Amino acid sequence: MQLPTVRQLAGFLRINRNTAARALADLHREGHLQSQPGRGTFVADRPPTLPPSRAARPLERLVDEMLERTRRLGFTQGDLLATLAARTPDGNASAAAPPTKVLLVECNWAELSRYGAELEARLPLRVDRILVEDLPVRVAGEPGLLSSYQIVVTTFFHVHEVKRAMPPGAPPVVALLSAANISTLLRLTELPEGTSVGLVCNTPKGSQNLLRSVQSAGLWHLNPVLASTDDPWSVGVMLEKTRTVVCSELSMAQIARLLPADAELIVSDRTLDRGGLDMLRDMLDRLAGC
Repeated sequence: MQLPTVRQLAGFLRINRNTAARALADLHREGHLQSQPGRGTFVADRPPTLPPSRAARPLERLVDEMLERTRRLGFTQGDLLATLAARTPDGNASAAAPPTKVLLVECNWAELSRYGAELEARLPLRVDRILVEDLPVRVAGEPGLLSSYQIVVTTFFHVHEVKRAMPPGAPPVVALLSAANISTLLRLTELPEGTSVGLVCNTPKGSQNLLRSVQSAGLWHLNPVLASTDDPWSVGVMLEKTRTVVCSELSMAQIARLLPADAELIVSDRTLDRGGLDMLRDMLDRLAGC
């Protein structure tokens, strides 16, 4: 059986390759994994018992977290153990490359923070963040701003804005799909065909982005009514047509104060599409091989 690599382990558990390599090395050093010359590395038949004084060490917490994530993803403990055994025959974890430095560009700090954390957790990246509205001024005023980045990352909502701000010789721009989270989509699929649903963000542009996110999930059976918190009149018109409201997490506090008691508020904190992350991982691998 072809066993997974350390990189695949990192993607499987949503941790970076440095963390995966350290975890495997620690497990081998502690005796949880054993190397057999000419055959490979396997889970030890009788893993060592740690002294009570070491029971709370960071490695144990990491293993507990790995087991919990494995369960949530629908895999068995056996799957995890087979993946942990993906080591070179001499028992040393594959050398992990240093994180690639990328620039993430989005329209608000809430999404910059969330997407940046997601990228760093799932890929070997060091992510710097900048607002879309600040990008042209920063690029014009700081000629060397982009020189330290290998890739500029944004979402499809802003890819054209970002590309327009890129000077000649700038790093490639990669657009990722940002979709409504699964709990939001599941709730919306339960609504009868033709149901009016309010889509609210802080600005009309943000509400349009929310609409595209919902439509990209194939929820064409709903009748969207757009509003924005910077236009109270539009919120009033929306509430005349529906009591079911989807909002961004950025506008949640503002819109919650405007809704009547019988309204249902569904908060949609978008997440990055897994396929786009896989594409970005492949691109990073190609860059590393150059």
